[in-house]
Amino acid sequence: MSHSIFDFDNKFKLLSLSFISNIKTLIYYLLSIIIAPFLFISNLAFNYFLKTIGLYREKYGNQHQLSLILGIDYSNTLFQKLKKSNTNTKQYQFQSHRLKNQESKNNFYVVSCPFLNMKESIEEREKCIEIYQKFFKREALLKSQIKCLLLAVDYQRNDLMKNCLYDVAKWFQKYRDLIVILVTSFEKAEDKTSSRNELTRVFSQLLQDDEKRLILVSSEDDSNQLNMQFLKVAQHVNQNSEFTPKDTIFEELEEEESNQLLQQLQLTKLNQNR
Repeated sequence: MSHSIFDFDNKFKLLSLSFISNIKTLIYYLLSIIIAPFLFISNLAFNYFLKTIGLYREKYGNQHQLSLILGIDYSNTLFQKLKKSNTNTKQYQFQSHRLKNQESKNNFYVVSCPFLNMKESIEEREKCIEIYQKFFKREALLKSQIKCLLLAVDYQRNDLMKNCLYDVAKWFQKYRDLIVILVTSFEKAEDKTSSRNELTRVFSQLLQDDEKRLILVSSEDDSNQLNMQFLKVAQHVNQNSEFTPKDTIFEELEEEESNQLLQQLQLTKLNQNR
């Protein structure tokens, strides 16, 4: 008799747990139905707000001109110095700093971007691409112009720097004219003049034999020096084209199209290494 009561209690508990679980599932489902339209409408309204700002900037010639700091792994001390200003903003892990410019009405910004971890797992790569896609979409709505791609790397052995830079540059082959090399931690160089000449030679292909496309940053550089360096290079490449994610790995495509584009880029890289 006691066993029967015990079995009954267990069955009752199991049924109760199952019932509670089903109720929770139903509640979550109903909430998702209620919340989904709200999220859609709020996202639509926010995008409309950004688009309105973008149209205003475009109409009055106040579009933001961006220089993106891109890399796999580099010291962010240079940006820490630039951050000593009230003109810093942060969105989606992207930090921007407005360059001080007294000679032009153009709004030049340097944007520190998340590391391009494209060699990690497929999941990490897709996550990285998605983060950048959100950023590019937002800036497109704001009518921002990406005029300069600063490929950043820490000062170290030439071959290591070159590998790091090419691992980033391969995703921006279509926009080579916008590429600038940014070497951080340059205080490690024993002979700066000799090292600069050596880097100019080693990176000649990426620099397109243009020394003005090479920025060397040392720990002793102050914020004003950094500001001037970034401003000069932004103005130097400003006459060239403008980056858009179209026809790059960052373009929002169907999954099949995205995989095909990735394969094409990888084949291009293999052919270049032969």
